[in-house]
Amino acid sequence: MTEYRRGSASTIASSTSDASTISSDCQITVRLLELMHKTEYELVQENGQRRLTAPELTKEHRERIKGSEVFLGRLPRDCYEDELMPVLERAGRLLELRLMLDFSGTTRGYAFALYQDAKTARKAVTMLDGYHIRPGHPIGAVKSVDNCRLFFGGVPKDKSKEEFMEELSKLMDGIVDIYLYPNAQDKTLNRGFIFVEFKDHRSAAMARRKLIPGRVLLWDHEVAVDWADPEPGEPVDEDIMENVTALFVRNLAMNMPQQKIREIFQRTTNIPILKLKKINHFAFVHYESRELAEKVMQIMTQPGSIADLEQWEICWAKPIGPIKQAERQRCINEAISESRHQKDVKVKKIVKKPYLKTEELNQHYAQEALDLQYVTILTDFVAKTLQAMCSFECLTSSQPPGFIHKITIFRDNILIFEDFGTVQPTKQQSLNCAVSIVYQKLKSAYEYNVYHHMYPSPIVNDISAQMMHLNVSDDRSNQQLSNAY
Repeated sequence: MTEYRRGSASTIASSTSDASTISSDCQITVRLLELMHKTEYELVQENGQRRLTAPELTKEHRERIKGSEVFLGRLPRDCYEDELMPVLERAGRLLELRLMLDFSGTTRGYAFALYQDAKTARKAVTMLDGYHIRPGHPIGAVKSVDNCRLFFGGVPKDKSKEEFMEELSKLMDGIVDIYLYPNAQDKTLNRGFIFVEFKDHRSAAMARRKLIPGRVLLWDHEVAVDWADPEPGEPVDEDIMENVTALFVRNLAMNMPQQKIREIFQRTTNIPILKLKKINHFAFVHYESRELAEKVMQIMTQPGSIADLEQWEICWAKPIGPIKQAERQRCINEAISESRHQKDVKVKKIVKKPYLKTEELNQHYAQEALDLQYVTILTDFVAKTLQAMCSFECLTSSQPPGFIHKITIFRDNILIFEDFGTVQPTKQQSLNCAVSIVYQKLKSAYEYNVYHHMYPSPIVNDISAQMMHLNVSDDRSNQQLSNAY
């Protein structure tokens, strides 16, 4: 670990008569020492990163400001803290800057900036994403996912949560909780995998770094360890999440009736449920206000509660994003259209109404507007994240009969991605299906690269490479294309 001491910059500078004779590394050191002397921040280099930390940032303070970190990508390799800090501070108080380094000590082109609160972090993302830190050199900025969870696969199925906690605590520090899901047929067994929650991202990263290089054995079972995937779906703004009044309950028994869940919640909390919907092994429980939902969350998640005993996982439900919203509206419109069509057929047998053609025309325009909304969401996403363009082509399928859409993505006249939807009875449904499939693939690849920081710089090229890998490995599209025409 390298630690830079404050107050020695002037001494170093004065003892050097000719700055041109100082090596590049020494010049950087002098600049960093001057920055520390000016800001009174502490600078420490360890574990492949250099941390510039504000004096007021304590361990307790850090735990209170979760969700306040921003990921910065596409940074110049010779861009250091003294150049970054003045730019980052325009959004608000910067508590910590972590610059990633390679083995030679040069930067890896990305960093993490921790702000005083989540609101300031959102402001920083708006200000810095696309900001030209140097002429012709825009940088990328997104909210950093504070992933504190690791996935352990291939674990013994006959072990309990308490046994896993005891055994894993011998190997690593900072474990907060372990999520274990019982087997659907035999509740005394688990499903062969667990999720381990740590107190912070740093603890999870250190545990992963310790376990990844060699084989991990638990009770003579070889176990695979990696980051747990971020929660699926589009990211939701924190201001919206603060007003959510519904709870998401996971790990329910498949055969548990919906009414039984309602009775358990109301009997345990004595708070009326506004609406409840159970789907397979999870359920959504809606309440009249945020205050009531918070009270239920507190009661149901406390140690010794029925949720704890039954190993239910309870968290805030995430509102649906624009893609899902458009898909839901599309289904509603299709149902309305079909219902009106059936009604119109019955009416035509009795009397002809001249305004039916106008109504059908309006429905057609509404359908085209929804299709355009799908296409716009995808094209905007591709343009922003991949700096590329989309093309759409509708093909006719003979077996099974119907339509299938091909979506191709180009950048600088080079094909970087191509995929197909599934066969659908109408062209509109075919377009909707293809756009949804491609959008989810691209978005998953983008979130994996940005949030897990597997490919530091440049982000766009790394995602493009992953897209081409997806393209090669997807046999489904080739099979469907062979049935087209």
